[in-house]
Amino acid sequence: MNTVCPGCGIQQPSSGQTSENRYNCSFECWDLFGQLSAYTLSHRGGTFIHQHAVDAWQAQHIGPASSNIGAAFSLIGLYLALEKGYTGRQVQIVHMELGKFKRDWPKLECPSVAATLTVMDVLTADRGEQRDAMLMKWAAAVWASWNHAHGWTKQYCAQHLKIT
Repeated sequence: MNTVCPGCGIQQPSSGQTSENRYNCSFECWDLFGQLSAYTLSHRGGTFIHQHAVDAWQAQHIGPASSNIGAAFSLIGLYLALEKGYTGRQVQIVHMELGKFKRDWPKLECPSVAATLTVMDVLTADRGEQRDAMLMKWAAAVWASWNHAHGWTKQYCAQHLKIT
């Protein structure tokens, strides 16, 4: 029997386990993200590619029980990485600054069509440059799937972070 992830749609053999609803994912997809996290957290260099993986995975798995801040932070992170060239470390610093103050984050509508790339595509790429490049292609696909929220993201960054 296969399990379909409600966030990204990947199908995998079912393990029989379930994940928390707030993640809008199958247990199997959550496990794949854990595998990718082990790879990205052991990555050498100062770019902290793990942040891009977190933002892409979270944005692809936003659902009814997800927090507003999760969607906002993920979209801000993807925007800064993909359109402004920020490293994962730079995005992490922006997230830390944003987290210093309580804000009312908007409820952003989820994409009507999920990105075609998933965490599985990243993990099937060869370790190293190919996997890193696939991670960024995945992040770009997820960002593109949220095109209806690009205006909000850019406006927020311009207004509150002075990034244009």
